[in-house]
Amino acid sequence: MGALFTNIRYSLRMLFKNLGFTAVIVITLALGIGANTTIFSVVYPALLAPLPYSQPENLVTLAENRPQSCCFFTASYPNYLDWKRTQHSFQSIAGFAVESFTLAGNGDSRGIPGAMVTANFFATLGVKPMMGRDFVDSEELSYESGPTVAILSNSFWQRDFGSDSNILGRQIRLDSRLVTIVGVMPQEFEFGPAQSPDVWVPLHLRDYFSTARNFRWMHAIGRLAPGITESQARAEMNAITARLIHEYPKQNANIFITLGTLREHIIGNVRPLMLVLFGAVGFVLLITCANIASLLMTRSIDRRREFAVRTALGADRRHLLSQLFTESLMLALIGAVIGLIASNWGVRFLISAIPGSLLQSMPYLRHAGISLPVLLFLGGITIVTAVVFGLVPSLAVAGSHISQVLKDETRGGSSGGQTRLRNWMVVAEIAISVVLLVGAGLMLQSLRALRHQDPGFDAHNLLTFDISLPNTSYPMDEQWPNDGPQVRLFTQNFLDRLRNLSGVQAAAATNILPINGNISGNRFVIEGKPTAPNQEYQCPTRSATAGYFETMKIKLVSGRFYTASDIHDSRPMVIVNQAFVKSYFDSGEDPIGRRVRYTYNPNEPYREIIGVVGDVAENDLALPPPPTIYNLDQQRPLPTMSYVVRTQSEPMAFMGAVRNALAQTDPQLAMVKPQSFERVTDQSRAVFLRRYPSYLIGGFASLALLLAIVGLYGLTSYTVLQRTREIGIRVAIGAQRQDILRLILGQGMRVALVGVAVGVLAGFGLTRLMASLLFGVNASDGLTFISVALILVLVSALASLIPARRATRIDPLIALRHE
Repeated sequence: MGALFTNIRYSLRMLFKNLGFTAVIVITLALGIGANTTIFSVVYPALLAPLPYSQPENLVTLAENRPQSCCFFTASYPNYLDWKRTQHSFQSIAGFAVESFTLAGNGDSRGIPGAMVTANFFATLGVKPMMGRDFVDSEELSYESGPTVAILSNSFWQRDFGSDSNILGRQIRLDSRLVTIVGVMPQEFEFGPAQSPDVWVPLHLRDYFSTARNFRWMHAIGRLAPGITESQARAEMNAITARLIHEYPKQNANIFITLGTLREHIIGNVRPLMLVLFGAVGFVLLITCANIASLLMTRSIDRRREFAVRTALGADRRHLLSQLFTESLMLALIGAVIGLIASNWGVRFLISAIPGSLLQSMPYLRHAGISLPVLLFLGGITIVTAVVFGLVPSLAVAGSHISQVLKDETRGGSSGGQTRLRNWMVVAEIAISVVLLVGAGLMLQSLRALRHQDPGFDAHNLLTFDISLPNTSYPMDEQWPNDGPQVRLFTQNFLDRLRNLSGVQAAAATNILPINGNISGNRFVIEGKPTAPNQEYQCPTRSATAGYFETMKIKLVSGRFYTASDIHDSRPMVIVNQAFVKSYFDSGEDPIGRRVRYTYNPNEPYREIIGVVGDVAENDLALPPPPTIYNLDQQRPLPTMSYVVRTQSEPMAFMGAVRNALAQTDPQLAMVKPQSFERVTDQSRAVFLRRYPSYLIGGFASLALLLAIVGLYGLTSYTVLQRTREIGIRVAIGAQRQDILRLILGQGMRVALVGVAVGVLAGFGLTRLMASLLFGVNASDGLTFISVALILVLVSALASLIPARRATRIDPLIALRHE
């Protein structure tokens, strides 16, 4: 311990003695370590932290699907009941569905996210309310009276009720219905698959929802029984599914079961993004280590005589190594402390850059920040970094002999081995910079291609918001989906008021907005195109009011749009898109006048195709537009709709007028998620998955490039210093300044070209790992690689040119006299 304290005191004296040199290294380390800590603070809760449930590794998701289906379903309620009744692989199986509520109070109404769940939902997760109680079986399926009890999320309880400890038993009004609060969930509890609800209520269903076996709408999760593996559970569920197909062939034909871990369901396609970011920031740390090692090797020239003499006087080599390692560790510790402070700000910045709508499905990121695992990671990379950047210079210096030191100093330089090592470190820095710049370039091209992708509609000057009509005021027939006259009346009156507002050009509504990733759909048949039993076609379906296509500026290909007179027409009709025609009709075949029929209900009528519209990015900007059927909403009105309002100017400026129009139509209702459609596009998952990493990788690449250029500049400057005597002799015997310039510049450029070549070769392999994040550009895009290579060559030439020009101004008399 005495030796350790001595090393620490000596190290601190050396660091304070060279404050400028120390500051450069500490700042470089703080950038590298801070960036890695920031990304790990986000990666840990997303990929590594255990889910906030009891034994989360035993939780799986269950879903039903069909081969070659365009839509991913979950489960029908009757099948779910059969699963629970006959299975033995799960301790319990629970269900949930996302729902939105209108919360009334204090003279105002607003929309809040919610979810309805089976009574055993929280017990299946292994979570208990922090306050109050769980749901009981008798509170499930009470549709006539609706939900009578609710459990609040912890954040909602704190935010809206001021953490009131007397909240239990208090009533709130949800969708014009009084609901009693019976519990509050723990603070750490989050459930991303349900979009992080503020309010949880027991499952409540219309008769149709609870009895229709071919209507799949409910999400299901299960907890594996002790000793049961996922593969064993899958085998049993396959057997149960086969039996249900045999017993109910019309409803369950071609259904197969899919199982997956709950973690994978929550993480989804965020995993590749996190891994790419973590890999990119890891490269930055490697460049940091190489850069600092090069700086330390340069400084080690001044200390070789000191350590060689100390060795000659009997100093133990292990003691010298421990002294140098202590100095490296002190530098790393100081850099780590500064990096930790910076990472705390960086994490907040990263989380704030995630759109709120996406953060609801990734609630684990809300708690990202400094934690024990993050501190352990910070300590680990600090030690590793100190070893990496301090080991090579330490060995080189501590291993110096007095005879070798004198020989090198007579020649005016360092050993050839150290020079070659320094060259290869700069090569590595440039190569890594190439890889990062290529990655950033590919992501930026993907983002540019995505933003220039024609979505099939005009998002400019378009306001959107959701409205959910409570069943108490707007009842629907029990045999859903049948007529709801009060729903139709509200929709028509509200749209009329919107269209009469000054500055509003058009207004309409749809049940699902484009590019929001919702892929719900239905099975159907086309009249005159026979299909095998239970082999019906399937595609996404949307409900739209008259005027929807004109409001969205979706082009008409053939036929006509819906008109106001169609609302009162008893003839069922639909509009389809071009992708539908290409998928289900022969070339040259006219779809106008043909009829389709949905098969989810045997009483469904045939619907006439009256128009064909252009393709729209219904699900995702990065995916080809799917075949889509648009139903006329007023013929089958839905209680929850997304409204779109085309304005003459900035759409958010019309928020007040739209709210007044809604209050005049029904003052109990609230607008949910009001925003411009351009914001909807910017916050879509497809854009986020390209924009977020492109900016971050671009920032990492810029930092890496700066460090690499500093390294090359330092190498070339050191070369000039090392060869001062040689340059002086060359000038004395007649060498021209352009010859000296070519000599020094050539040496720097050889290192740079090797680094660029290595980086290009590595980039061809490594960029394939991010192929899933790319859109509209190939992972081996030649233009990107060539552009990055040219940029690196140009910047490297500038970095080498400055010390090379300095070399041309060396006075031979001063150089020889100095030597």
